[in-house]
Amino acid sequence: MSRRDFLKASALFGAGALAGEVILPATASAQATNAAPATSKAPAPFAPAYGPGSAKGSVADVYQKARQVMYPICRVCPACDGVACVGEFPGIGGLGSGMSFQNNYHGLQRVRFKLRPLSGVSNQDKKPDTSTVILGQKLSLPAVAAPVGGTAGNFRGLLPDAEYFDRIIGGCVDAGTMGAIGDGQTDKIELIKGRYDVIARYQGKAVAGIKPRPQQNLLSIVKLAEAANAWMISIDIDSAGRYKGNSRDIAVEPKTVAQLREIVRATRIPVIVKGITTPEDALLAREAGAAGICVSNHGGRVLDHTPGTAAVLPAIADKVKGKMVIFVDGCVHYGDDVLKYVALGADCVMVGRHIIRAAFGDGRPGVGLFMKTMRDELEAAMVVTACPDVRSIGRQILA
Repeated sequence: MSRRDFLKASALFGAGALAGEVILPATASAQATNAAPATSKAPAPFAPAYGPGSAKGSVADVYQKARQVMYPICRVCPACDGVACVGEFPGIGGLGSGMSFQNNYHGLQRVRFKLRPLSGVSNQDKKPDTSTVILGQKLSLPAVAAPVGGTAGNFRGLLPDAEYFDRIIGGCVDAGTMGAIGDGQTDKIELIKGRYDVIARYQGKAVAGIKPRPQQNLLSIVKLAEAANAWMISIDIDSAGRYKGNSRDIAVEPKTVAQLREIVRATRIPVIVKGITTPEDALLAREAGAAGICVSNHGGRVLDHTPGTAAVLPAIADKVKGKMVIFVDGCVHYGDDVLKYVALGADCVMVGRHIIRAAFGDGRPGVGLFMKTMRDELEAAMVVTACPDVRSIGRQILA
């Protein structure tokens, strides 16, 4: 067995153990029972057991269900570090060697807290206030869904497109925060319009993620975001390096400051430039009039061997903090991760792979449970790091 195969099997075993159950890879299970090996055909979509409302059980229970649905697209590893899924693209793995994905994970793990249990912050009568206001909207915690698309390519069509986004947006709204829709380079206009119909049903409580399409194509989709009253528009400019198309209708392209300025001026909706990893590009986004940036290396999926977002965030925050909104993504899983990124200089985090797991595992209730659990974890961490509210979080809490 190769090291990579061993890691994949170990990930399945360990993740199942978290939920009190041993999970074997399909081939190993078949050998153990003298049955024919399972095929690689994707399993049928999973129907949530609980229906509408609040999910029962824990996030680990939701992950156990997600594993049944998503394997082998995602193995739902206990530590989502990008090792078992190296190079799996389409899918959710990191590009090439996977080091950019892994750098996100390990960079965040290296951030350390000072433990301050005698600070006077309580978890009883006066609990820490985890809420924040971003772009005019009050959120229950500084975390929103990341705009992740590709349901047909990355997730092999396990869920209808509109249902996938309904689960994510609905669960986030239930938890008092914002959902998101993603974009796909080759998506047909009918599919795109369906996503904005979902945003409209939730009164615009979502990030509208748009690829850096040719300018007129992009501006036409901006009009859809306006009609749906989306909370904000996120343009993942780093996508331009990986996707190509012969037709100008499906191409993506790098954007200049002038092009970004045209987009910003074309809409009343705040525009966020996603894919920023240097202070220089952050300043250019500000020059273009963007309302904010998202510090992101696209989950390690557009360029191999980039630093993790936790490593580059402080220098970027030093240049633009307070002048524009700073989002960040990269392996956000626990409330402690939210606290780390905010302490490093972010105003809000975006959650990608883990919220996808929750959506596939138990639909809207699963997403709501995941976000509410992360809020509770953030509150507990704020108690013992001397943070009575989000405004008080800063680098002083880091060791």
